[in-house]
Amino acid sequence: PEETFQGWKRKYGDIVYASTFGSSIIILNTFWAADQLLERRSALYSDRPRFVLLNEFMGWHNASTHVPYGPRFRRHRRFIQQTFNKKAAWYLRGIQQEEVLTLLDGFMNTPEQYSQHIRRFAAATIMRVTYGKNVTSVEDPFVQLAERAGSLTVQSGTPGASLVDLFPIIRYLPEWAPMGGFKRKARAVKEAVDNMMNQPFQMVKDRIKSGVSPPCLVSRLLESCGEFITIQDVEDIKGVAGTLYAAAEDTTVCVLLSFILAMVLHPHVLAQTQNEMDRVIGDIGRLPTIEDRKKLQYLECVLKEVYRWNPPVPLGMPHRSMQDDVYERYHIPTKGATIYANIYAMLQDCPNPRKFDPECYQKSENIPNSPDPAAAVFGFGRRQVITDCPGKYFADAGIWLAVVSLVTYTDIGKARDAQGREIIPEVEFETGFVRHPKKFPCSITPRSPEVFGGQLFGGEKEAGNT
Repeated sequence: PEETFQGWKRKYGDIVYASTFGSSIIILNTFWAADQLLERRSALYSDRPRFVLLNEFMGWHNASTHVPYGPRFRRHRRFIQQTFNKKAAWYLRGIQQEEVLTLLDGFMNTPEQYSQHIRRFAAATIMRVTYGKNVTSVEDPFVQLAERAGSLTVQSGTPGASLVDLFPIIRYLPEWAPMGGFKRKARAVKEAVDNMMNQPFQMVKDRIKSGVSPPCLVSRLLESCGEFITIQDVEDIKGVAGTLYAAAEDTTVCVLLSFILAMVLHPHVLAQTQNEMDRVIGDIGRLPTIEDRKKLQYLECVLKEVYRWNPPVPLGMPHRSMQDDVYERYHIPTKGATIYANIYAMLQDCPNPRKFDPECYQKSENIPNSPDPAAAVFGFGRRQVITDCPGKYFADAGIWLAVVSLVTYTDIGKARDAQGREIIPEVEFETGFVRHPKKFPCSITPRSPEVFGGQLFGGEKEAGNT
């Protein structure tokens, strides 16, 4: 729907109002409008729509992204900040760096499985932080649980836009009745979501009882609740942990696949990025670290352009107005208007949106109020639950460490067919809540013979495990 909404922008303007069977929908198509409403007036727009299908039928009611604005939402936010604080940043960075080494090993040995390696990296990083579990393969049972829950949920469509969301009365229809068939599909989704929320949580509890639980978000939160833990405490901890895993894993995979696709299509950008890397890193035997980031300005521009070129969550999560408001000449109805920030349209609002052009950020760095795609893709307002400071920087740092390591140690290019001709991949994306690139062919090879087989990474791994 983001492209449809973008078409509405061209026809109707920066803010579009639509009424669907009595439900008000407002689409914000510019940074200015989103900033004015969702940031500067965030107290009025921090609630979520009811999400009848997702919350009442599919089991997402405990997710931090879905709980109503208020004390419970603030509690979820506090739980997250207890893990993603500045004191914990160095410990978390160590986990990210170790998982990057495993990612590189995968690329060196089975580059044709690049998508699986990226999925494993994304899952392993957040699974260790959240549940203290090592993930060695995308076939890990807990990874499979989460992917099934996410896949089934995404297939249900845009949050808040289903038939039962528009007509909540039909939730009372029996499953066999016309328009009641959604309940059968929702039941399968709920089973998957419940398994994703419950089984890793139970694993941590069992490990704590056995005295073998490594430190993680769930174990720390259980410990802080003590022996007087309530049912609500348990539901909140499950919700926070499940939200972090589901959101961080999916968006990380999307961004890294988008980066690889962009490098396949634009080899001159990869070459320029590698030249900068070689100047800064120098010795290829040293793994890049976050301390190198300020020196790698062109890479920073490339990553911003990846975010702009394919924003992972093009419409973000919808907001809900909590009281009457007036913005410019628009009246925003009391309690009930669903508001979408069309991040896709905002980031496509440039002279040549289809062109992949990292240099544009170097040209615009002195332009006041120049939009930053790396900030916009994380959403607007107080509802940036998993991505707001400092959790936002954890997610961004993991993506950066993966990208900088791939640029340093691999060459990314076009695959070749049986006749040796280059295969130019189509630029196509999945439709859904997360805008994943469709599967594409590519060639990934080590930049140096010493990299193949992981010789350069052995010392790094041993150092990271001491």
